[in-house]
Amino acid sequence: MKLFAMTVTAIAALLLGCSSPPGAPSPSNSPAAGGNGVGGLISALAAANAPVRQAETFDPTPLRGQGVLLCVGREEVRVYVFASEQERATAATSIDPSDPSHVGTSIVEWMGNPRFWQRDRILVLYLGTDAPTDRLLTSVMGPPFARGADGGRGAPRISSC
Repeated sequence: MKLFAMTVTAIAALLLGCSSPPGAPSPSNSPAAGGNGVGGLISALAAANAPVRQAETFDPTPLRGQGVLLCVGREEVRVYVFASEQERATAATSIDPSDPSHVGTSIVEWMGNPRFWQRDRILVLYLGTDAPTDRLLTSVMGPPFARGADGGRGAPRISSC
């Protein structure tokens, strides 16, 4: 019995020693965590038999949050991660649903035809022209809340995937 109590005490000490420092994001808030956020999106795409991997981060300007790039097959999918659903909703209202080149007071020259989806703490942006990827994102996220009407602006896309 004494050995059991010492083992439980040792395990508790290890767990307490491994906790995140105050103010640090918890693992469930990290971009790769499962459930909500990027981890939930990766899980949903993988469950739909899509080859998906997290690539790099990107500057989310003019939106806020954290920018995380996913490679879905050979297609880039940009994910904007926010600290809360309320912050995501606020960011989403700054995007013109019929012309996503208008984000708040900024005009963005997207390199492609922007489509935005939203759920929990993330906004998802796809600029590509691959119809199966567009259908996959719609099947996982629902219909986009913002969609560009033109063929896109800016220079041709160079994929990191």
